[in-house]
Amino acid sequence: MNKTELKEALCTHTSLFSVNHLTWKIEQQSDRFPVLYELASTDGSRSAYRALWVCEKLSEKHPSWFAPFYNELIEKLKRCKHEGSRRLLLSILHNLPVPPALPVQLLNYCFDHMLLPQESIAIQALSIKTAYKLCRQDPDLLNELKTVLENVEAEYYSPGVQAAIRGTLQKLKKVAMKRD
Repeated sequence: MNKTELKEALCTHTSLFSVNHLTWKIEQQSDRFPVLYELASTDGSRSAYRALWVCEKLSEKHPSWFAPFYNELIEKLKRCKHEGSRRLLLSILHNLPVPPALPVQLLNYCFDHMLLPQESIAIQALSIKTAYKLCRQDPDLLNELKTVLENVEAEYYSPGVQAAIRGTLQKLKKVAMKRD
């Protein structure tokens, strides 16, 4: 599959089936990954969104392919205006291992967006989960996250965000019990 064929495949209507098929094809020809990533980096087009969707699926199985782009993905997330693309970028970042140097910009993004009412449920929930993953690097940060989540009036949030809050608080409780 060359760049033109990949671009054509991304320009047509994309379903979960076709995304899974493209994901499989890229896995079979991993040298096509840079082409896909380049197409996903084109701002604003539908094919870029669809390429990003394939990237999100690939990040679940091959996080190492995205590790070199960690900081670049954070910058894209911060600049991105398209809600669906922000969700996909955040999901990709969530799938990646946390680098040794804590990505403060991503942590700040998560804290800023996890309880922001104008954000989508998916972005709020992913921000909570990613913040937890990042905060595991430092017990002080875990305490800060715990304080924020314990003081949220959860009934004002959607069931999805409430579930993310509850689940994260349960994980925080388990971590605290292990430390004690």
